[in-house]
Parts: sequence; C-alpha cells; structure tokens
Amino acid sequence: MNLNRRICTVLFLSLLLISSTYGAAEPGGNGDAMRDMQCGGACHGDAALNETSLATLTLSSSSTVYAGIPTTVTLTATNLSLSSTGVVGFFLLTDTTGHSDTPQDAGWEVLSDSNGGAANYVEQTLSSGQSETSVSWVVRSLETGTTPFFAAIHHGGSSSPFFGVTPSGHSVEVSEVPENLPRLSPDFIPQSERILDVPTELVLQTEFAESVQVQWKVEGGAVMNAQVNSSGENMWSATLPAALQPTSLQWRAILQGDGPEQTTPWFTLTAEEAGWEVEEFAVYLQAFALLFLIAGAVIALQSRLSPLPESSKYDQTDLLPQHMDDSTAESATDSLSEESDVAPLPAGGLPNGWNEDQWRWYGHDYLAGKYGGGQE
Repeated sequence: MNLNRRICTVLFLSLLLISSTYGAAEPGGNGDAMRDMQCGGACHGDAALNETSLATLTLSSSSTVYAGIPTTVTLTATNLSLSSTGVVGFFLLTDTTGHSDTPQDAGWEVLSDSNGGAANYVEQTLSSGQSETSVSWVVRSLETGTTPFFAAIHHGGSSSPFFGVTPSGHSVEVSEVPENLPRLSPDFIPQSERILDVPTELVLQTEFAESVQVQWKVEGGAVMNAQVNSSGENMWSATLPAALQPTSLQWRAILQGDGPEQTTPWFTLTAEEAGWEVEEFAVYLQAFALLFLIAGAVIALQSRLSPLPESSKYDQTDLLPQHMDDSTAESATDSLSEESDVAPLPAGGLPNGWNEDQWRWYGHDYLAGKYGGGQE
C-alpha cells in the first residue's frame, strides 16, 4: 500500500512539473516566429491578467501594390513603457480574432523582416528610456483584392504583462501587374542568412528586366553598389562583401526594362556565428527521465530502510523441523502414501504362496475374492 502511495505521489508531482513548465511566463521573450495574435495575449503570462498597453501603433505602406510584387509594411511604435528587460514583441496581422490571423492566412507571404528573418512576429530589446521604435516587413501577395493589416504589441511592465492592438485596419489593395513591368519572379525568395568571412552571391530571378542594379547598406552607412552579372535569361547574380563579424545589411534591386523602372524593398541579410541548437522536446524528455530515475531511487531507498514487520506471538514456525532435505521429504511422503494404500493382512498372515510385494499390489483384490480369498 505504501509503495502505491509513493508512486501516485511521484506521478502527481510530475503533472505539476509539466503544468508549471509549459504554462510559465517568458519575460525573456519567445523568439521571432509565425504567431497568431493569441500568443500576444498569453505569452508573457495569464491572458486574464493582461493590461492594455499605452503604446501608439501606426502602420504605413503603399496603399496600392501589384500582385506578385514585394512591398514594405512599416510599424512605428511610440509612447513605449517597458519592463527592466526591455523586450517587446510586434505582430503583423490580417485579422484580430486571435487565430488564423497571420499574413499567410490571408494569402500573403512574409519575405523578410527587419530582424533578418521571415516572421510576422519579431522581438526587439530596447535600451533603457527608449520610448519609440519601428519594425518593417517585406510582404507579397499573388492574389488581387484588398487586405486590412493590423499591428499588435506585447511587453512586460512594472508588474503585469501589457498587450495592445491597432483599433482599425490599414488597407492595402492588390491589383493586376502590367504585362511588361520589370520585376522579380513570383517564385523568388530572398536569402536571409549568410556565413561570416565569405562573400555572398545573390542570385535573382526576374521577369521583363533588361538590366539590374543591386544596392546595399549597413545600418548608419552609405548606400553602396554591388557588381551585377547576367548569368542567363532572366537570371542575375550580385556579389556582396564578406561580413567580418555578426551583423546585418540591407539590399535592394533596381530593375529596368520596357515598362516603368521598379525598385524593390530593402531586404535584410544577417551574418551570425553558428550557435548551439537545443531541441526543446529532447530537453524535457531528459528532465523527466532524470526525475523518474531519482523517484525510483528514493522509493528503493525507503523500502530498504523501512523497519521489518514485527513477528506475531501466534507464529509457531520455529517449532517445525528445521533440517529436512528434499530426498528425506520425498521418501517420507512415498512411505505414507504406500502404507495408506496397502490392504490389511488377513488374520493368518500372508495367504499361502503370496509374498509381500504381491500383497502390496493385489491385496485388495484377494480380499475382494478375486483370487480365492475373501473378506475376513
């Protein structure tokens, strides 16, 4: 009974550990990713405890774009009041229902974000006293129509998590692209990462472009021109200088052809040292394995140290013979069995001509009269 009680206790503690691990707030941020707005209501803690952020959020972009042509959407946040960590998260959304509200859900691709990835949710760590910042996304839609964009913010405060969302949508209309407009191919996906100390070769796929220029810049630096070569029909390559330390740069393409000249948005390209990748599920699995190992060791130790049960005053086991080997016990059993099965001898002893062995096997038949005898 005690063992079952201990096992139940271990399982209960394991469930508590699971609940606390997955439900805990993450004041250090959650990392850039594709996230629904619902995460902003709960990622920093219980959604029921959120307070309304006082930050002012403003979205801006071209009001009309062409299908398949990338465009930039910029979010400017002012009146920020943050926690000591300075971490703040920004969402680009196409709905405010809390689910299925990412740009992808509305048919838009996120090609680049200002952090160098391709996520609708990005985080920034602001310096102490900083009350204004901006983030941007390069997006593209292959479908025509009008889409309202929304922005949301979540961050920590002095004691509670804060969440806010733009009260109304910022509409972007997508129209059919002119046939001869020089442009990037609808299949083109910009590179977002590169390795250190190696020049980066950008490969561009275009349509209706007769010449291509590529410009690049680092934060706070001048706009520079990269060398561009044609590598085939509608294919171009540009070489960017190697990064000597983890940093990011932005680049854009200027495309010329029969139609009006087109300039792409600025795409972000980051260079970072390779870091350790930790599989979260594997960490939890190892933690639970260690938990159960320790629990098993505790149970085994408690069982070993538990006092021995007291002997009953009615226990007479010690009065039984203590030394009897298997052969002695077997012979005694056989003897008792044989003596109980042998027929009793007649008053005159063994019948004439019978021996003890015959009597042992056929004595009952003799007494029954089968061999001329009879019950005496």
